[in-house]
Amino acid sequence: MSTAPSAPPRPGRLSTVLGLPRLGGQRLLLAAVVVDSTGSGLAVPFLLLYLTRQDRMTAATAGTLLTVAGAIALAAGPLSGPLLDRWGPGRVVQAAHVLRATAFLGYLTAGSPPAVLVMATLAALGDNLFWPANRAFLARRCRPGELIRWYGLERTLRNIGLAAGGLAAGFLAGWGLTGLRLVMAGNAVSYVLATVLLIPLLVTARRPSEGPAPAAPGTRPVAGPRPAAPRPDRAYVTMVAANTLLVLVCVALPVLVPLYVVQMLHQPSWVVGAVFALNTVLVTAGQTLVVRYLERREYLRTLQWAAVLWCAAAVLFGAASGLPGTAVLPLLAVAVLVFTSAELLHAPTSDAVAVRMAPEERPGRHLGLHQLSWGVGSAIAPSVLTGALALGPWWPWALLATGSAVATGALAAVRRAVGRVVPDGHGAGH
Repeated sequence: MSTAPSAPPRPGRLSTVLGLPRLGGQRLLLAAVVVDSTGSGLAVPFLLLYLTRQDRMTAATAGTLLTVAGAIALAAGPLSGPLLDRWGPGRVVQAAHVLRATAFLGYLTAGSPPAVLVMATLAALGDNLFWPANRAFLARRCRPGELIRWYGLERTLRNIGLAAGGLAAGFLAGWGLTGLRLVMAGNAVSYVLATVLLIPLLVTARRPSEGPAPAAPGTRPVAGPRPAAPRPDRAYVTMVAANTLLVLVCVALPVLVPLYVVQMLHQPSWVVGAVFALNTVLVTAGQTLVVRYLERREYLRTLQWAAVLWCAAAVLFGAASGLPGTAVLPLLAVAVLVFTSAELLHAPTSDAVAVRMAPEERPGRHLGLHQLSWGVGSAIAPSVLTGALALGPWWPWALLATGSAVATGALAAVRRAVGRVVPDGHGAGH
């Protein structure tokens, strides 16, 4: 921190009412979040379209290349651990931005499937390095007790940036291939700018209240090998496994719902747009308000409630397949509300649990393993959910409801093993 933490906000202040953290000294960090998420909003929705037009490859070929790249880059999650512990999270965040900037600049000149695979792998490696490093960087920048508020605010800003970038990209895409090339270049520039914005923060990346006590005058540090970073224990691995199941449920909205609504419920495509619009509005408007409620709650218990709500949402989505047409839309609206409620509970809390259960000084291995839950869950979702949908409209939702129930039980086992994981502690049981 560049300034010492001030007194906690007085009750009634707008920041307290809205569930916002204190922002003093963090404006560059917030600007970097908005800049890089706006760039992602520019490029990610139009990447497949760009590859089919620029490199004249089929959508199936482009999709396969991106899938293979994502599978290769899964290794970056666990490998990010030693990098975090050696370089610090701020520098790893910058390295991730540089990798992604290089990839999107490379897309401008890639003219063959092998070249596209290289660029896609660089981008995916950058993504998988970025997220665990970003969680640790925010944890070091925030004031004590405000971690979940920062995760909630960051998620809100990222949604705003993604929406703004998507709108701009939609306009540029109307210019044809030239506009799509500008979209790719704009994303690369956003990563470069975000890297530059973080430079002044690297020298103040830790709260002033933290860190080792100063050595006494005239003493020298004791020489010797640095102790090995602790390995994740069984409770942490169980938490990561439970989160993998919850990630699989979370990504069902973009992966499964469009196919389900159009092919199984026989609804017009505008219903899909309405579902995503409702979800986006609720997340953007409600995340910081929900965080205000969550900051005094126990994290593992909150994750269990998210799992229970996702189980209920899966049942509601599945039930829509057996209703007459006039009843489908109201039930879908209720299902989206329940689904988004779970999402609002899960997104900031899962990151906070990963940080709090990890060792404070050397969290790299733990956060790298936690990132693997997001990578694996996202990677297997398309094949698992579409395969289940081919069996019938109820099958994927039954699978997701079962997964949520299993995750609830696994989190209960973690809670029995480590005790309470609470906002103001520095790890489990505080």
